Amino acid sequence: MNLAAANRRAGPAARTSVYRSRTNVPPPPRIPMLGTTLRLIREDLGLTRLAARDRHGVSSSYLYDIEADKCLPKLETLEALIAGYKVDPSLARHLRELRSPPVDLVPTERLREGVTSDLDWMSHIDDLAHRGVLAAYIDPSWQVLACNDLFLSIMPGLEKTYSIATWIFSPIAKEVWVDWEKEAAWNVAYDKAILGLYRNSQQARDLVGHLGPNREFRRLWASSLDVNYGRDSDALLHVRDPTNGELVSYRLSIAPMVEDMTVLLVTAIPKPYSGPRNLTAEA
Repeated sequence: MNLAAANRRAGPAARTSVYRSRTNVPPPPRIPMLGTTLRLIREDLGLTRLAARDRHGVSSSYLYDIEADKCLPKLETLEALIAGYKVDPSLARHLRELRSPPVDLVPTERLREGVTSDLDWMSHIDDLAHRGVLAAYIDPSWQVLACNDLFLSIMPGLEKTYSIATWIFSPIAKEVWVDWEKEAAWNVAYDKAILGLYRNSQQARDLVGHLGPNREFRRLWASSLDVNYGRDSDALLHVRDPTNGELVSYRLSIAPMVEDMTVLLVTAIPKPYSGPRNLTAEA
């Protein structure tokens, strides 16, 4: 059976496994574009352009031009594609953002200067540290603008780049974060959303440049079309303390500090460990 035939008969998970068996290293990720993303959705559904027309009514020739980013579809055309492919709300939002002009994102250093010069903001994260709460101000690309020492304590080596998105794919991250695969997959899905929204920003270019060569990042990027914009507060982060090996769970909260959401406050409150039981026994 050839690869195309296998893809038509298989579900998304099986198609991924076929892809992996033929390719040792997935292609490097790129900043999302509307046409490319629509093509990946269609291919993930195992549809030819001709078969896809039966779902949304867009001719195969017009769809080819859209997928090649030769033209920008009308809004009603995009909505027909979204409905025809039955994508989830987060992916639908992502597609609409890719059709819209990119949002400007202030350079990291300017954001950092604004945060660190605000005495009230800085005293707030210090006060949270006294209460045992990990806290950091970040930009939408998960660049740390300022943080307390407790925040750094669960991510050894973060101070080298202050990029959480990059740190997650460092060797130490797998040792410290118990559910590393789950957390990494969530962050890749978040990266896709942010890269699409702020696709013309320096932060987007830096993120793709730093993580593009990483095999694990490529694998997770290629294995799923998932996109997300936030984190469920009930989804605890499970951490192995790098100093003593103790397992701790954290409840994360992410809140905007400014109206345009270019500065976010991340807090992590320690909770009794409630992660995988087998790891508790091993510890």
